[in-house]
Amino acid sequence: MKKRNGAKRVMAEEAIGNVKSGQRIVIPLYSGLPQTLIEVLVADHRRLRDVEIISGIQMIYPFLEDGLEESFSFRTWQCTPAIRHHLKKGTVKFIPMRQGDAVKVFSKRGPWPVDLAMIQVSPPDLHGYCSLGVSIGHTLPLALESDMVIAEVNPRMPRVLGNSFIHLSQIDFIVESERDLLELPSGGKPGEKELAVGAHAAELIPDGATLQIGIGAIPEAVLDCLTDKKDLQFFGTGMDKIVEMVEKGAVRIGQGPSIRVTEMGGTKKLFDFVHNNPLVEGRTLPETINPNVIGKIPRFCSIISALEVDLTGQINAETIKGKQFSAIGGSFDFVQGALFSEEGCSIIAMASATPDEKISRIIPQLAPGAAVTTPRHSVQYIVTEYGVAEIWGRSLQERAKALINIAHPKFRDELAEEARKLF
Repeated sequence: MKKRNGAKRVMAEEAIGNVKSGQRIVIPLYSGLPQTLIEVLVADHRRLRDVEIISGIQMIYPFLEDGLEESFSFRTWQCTPAIRHHLKKGTVKFIPMRQGDAVKVFSKRGPWPVDLAMIQVSPPDLHGYCSLGVSIGHTLPLALESDMVIAEVNPRMPRVLGNSFIHLSQIDFIVESERDLLELPSGGKPGEKELAVGAHAAELIPDGATLQIGIGAIPEAVLDCLTDKKDLQFFGTGMDKIVEMVEKGAVRIGQGPSIRVTEMGGTKKLFDFVHNNPLVEGRTLPETINPNVIGKIPRFCSIISALEVDLTGQINAETIKGKQFSAIGGSFDFVQGALFSEEGCSIIAMASATPDEKISRIIPQLAPGAAVTTPRHSVQYIVTEYGVAEIWGRSLQERAKALINIAHPKFRDELAEEARKLF
């Protein structure tokens, strides 16, 4: 941990004046983005060249706007619609890596060590500690070893308990602001197909389970089907729907933290809920998206989505026609950890076909160039609106039969014929 002289309160322009060309800057995810610092950094772009920004999913990418190519690039382990067109331009440098490796990859001992951390924190408490609030993950451990830390102190950032704190003595410059956090609202009411997938997945989840739920229509539909469960806990990512689960009595109360999260994507509803809430524990990435940690949690259930699965059980959650569409994120760590967990389960929840029902998402074989996000030996349950296929410990022929049974009916005969040729 780098020793510092203590935080100096300055205007944003003075703080950003310490950024140098050629540096590598780490920033938080989602709602954690320090908006004032980023705005001033972008405004100062004419002074800067080859500054590389490090992070995962953002809701806005002002440093990638046209005309800033010589000043900024973005190195990331995530891929979203907003940045896909930058891949060929070279301003987005996508790394196909597990999110759980981010701290190692960007540490002083990794291939891409960061020089500077820009963070957004809550105001300091009486002892001088500020919480990174809604985005702790990779940012806190990397900030603690970076050469410089610039913190945007925002009273609207919730003070999340747990391992989320940085002390004023560990910050170089403080910039004060007061502005709403960026929000990631729910996808709205799930459709009939999503609810059918959710209902089948919910049957696999026992009372007392610890859940990892991804972000999206199907994961949210799974939560809508779990409101009659009891003593649930949540792990990994925080979202608005979790607040609803607490309100409906499905979450364990009174036995310490039941919501242990490293990142949060939601609205003011979530931010208000997590503020100083003993039910919520903030954690860094190595304490969370880590199969060694997950595997020690009994009844850990991971629910993630996918783009397609072949008849052997290989999962592609990243590419379409060979082009990067999404990313690994924390999926593999959660899948593997769930398999290590006593009474745990790993669920891949997906629609059986594309929305227009012209293309099956259950296919004979992954095409050349398709990413294998989750290898077939690590897949346990696959769920569609037509049911559950348990392929863990099954032969190739047994896997194919189980998957064909949950495929869209219009593709089942074709898949069965392909299976006969393959197996």
